[in-house]
Amino acid sequence: MSKIKFQNYSGIKNEQHNPRTVAKTDLKNGYTVLNATEDGKEVAKVVSTVDEAKGELYFVWNTIDTPELDNEADFVINAGKFARIFRYPQGEVLEVTGDLVTGDAVKGDLLIADEVNGGKLRKAIEATDLGYAVALEVLEVTTFGGKGYTVKVTSIA
Repeated sequence: MSKIKFQNYSGIKNEQHNPRTVAKTDLKNGYTVLNATEDGKEVAKVVSTVDEAKGELYFVWNTIDTPELDNEADFVINAGKFARIFRYPQGEVLEVTGDLVTGDAVKGDLLIADEVNGGKLRKAIEATDLGYAVALEVLEVTTFGGKGYTVKVTSIA
């Protein structure tokens, strides 16, 4: 069950999202994406290069509109369908399920967009991963979604 959600009401109250983007590839809730423009259309696409990972990022959070699903984990936003994407708000606290993180993270780690495993996050390497506009500081390891993380949105200069 992939999911990112706001922990506090202030995050929901002040959220900025774009409901007009179309998924370039199949996406799942919680994936980290770019809001790009291709052929005059706004598209949500997974990060595939380091330069993209350093830009302004969003996460996918669609309402599950297929009641025939038996399991929330089976929900996919197919390529060409609308993807509701939310900007990572600086300073806000979020909850992230562990399946969205490549490898393990502990309190104090910084998570950044994983350019290799599309849509997921990875632990930042302190010496080499610099200049990221969006990084998630792990505040606590939780049981959200089985294993998850409480994170604060920040950046790496």
